[in-house]
Amino acid sequence: MAMKRANGTGTVYKMKHKALRKPYRAVVTLGYNSEGKPLRKSIGTFATQKEAYNALALFSTNPQIQEERKITFGQCFDWRMEEAERQGLSKGRIKSMHVVRKLVEHLFNIEMKNLRAAHLQSIFDNSTHTKSYQKLIKAIIVSVGTLAVKQEVIPRNYLSDIIINKNATPIKKANIFTNLALYELWQHADDIISKLTLIYAYTGLRLNELQTIRVDDIHIKERYMIGGSKTEAGRNRAIPIAECISPFIKELYQQAKFKRSECLLDGVIHKDIYRKELQKRCKEWNLGEHKPHDTRHTFISICSNIGIDEIIIKRIVGHANKDNITADVYTHKTLQQYIDAVNKLPYGDDLLKGEQRLSNREEIR
Repeated sequence: MAMKRANGTGTVYKMKHKALRKPYRAVVTLGYNSEGKPLRKSIGTFATQKEAYNALALFSTNPQIQEERKITFGQCFDWRMEEAERQGLSKGRIKSMHVVRKLVEHLFNIEMKNLRAAHLQSIFDNSTHTKSYQKLIKAIIVSVGTLAVKQEVIPRNYLSDIIINKNATPIKKANIFTNLALYELWQHADDIISKLTLIYAYTGLRLNELQTIRVDDIHIKERYMIGGSKTEAGRNRAIPIAECISPFIKELYQQAKFKRSECLLDGVIHKDIYRKELQKRCKEWNLGEHKPHDTRHTFISICSNIGIDEIIIKRIVGHANKDNITADVYTHKTLQQYIDAVNKLPYGDDLLKGEQRLSNREEIR
């Protein structure tokens, strides 16, 4: 049973969102803002409730002594991890935070008040990661500093001074499949790698999204699936099934049903194997160099080229409509509109007609 303390002398609560070495947090109220909201400060986390209450008692009798208690970068990073869990950040983001944690853990014993951007700068100066990935790493590190400022461990966020080298490798642009390349894939439609690549190219699904689509979320007769990941706009979205790839989906669905699989591609092929096999097929069939994510960009590009409504494209691929709040709130599209849209995508011989039109246009120029 929690010990009752007098008002204004602080509180202790146990963090229960996951197992922690030090689950008890001691918090004191330093005052109130102009709106009457309390200004709270965490004085640390502790292994037992008793240790936390002792820390509060020490703070109340001599705040200066408690202020001298060392709060390290490692502690602040763990606080940020706890905060991220409470905020309900995506699994992908939490995973990225764990990766960054390993990257900077050699600095964990440094007191947060003594940590500067210079301690971390070499990580970025010597990095071989793309500029976008370095920005992600920096954002996670800076968020630790932001939390430390909020907890009044440091007066300002020194970690925001980290500089990403302007010569860092820019993110490699997607290499979309040409109409000729897609036509070649249709010529090998009996090949499982070709089938899967066409499914990706005609749905805009991310690699992992197709791998994790549940069998129960596939509606063959109605021609749509429920799936998606990564962002709020992307999760649990309706994904229309174009008529041209419907036989592929139906075949995989029936196999999964027969095997009583939970997900569509359980036991079919692992995503890492698919990635390697796709590279082999691209080389064998002279399709150029491609990565699985190129199919997603291919879908978006083809949809745009044939004039499909931008809102429909964004909804299908799970992109948030941040630049047009009015459209996002007031424009409602039906599932049938999604299906009608993807049924306009060219396939088979129509792909060659599209290439011919492009060639003629170039000759005119």
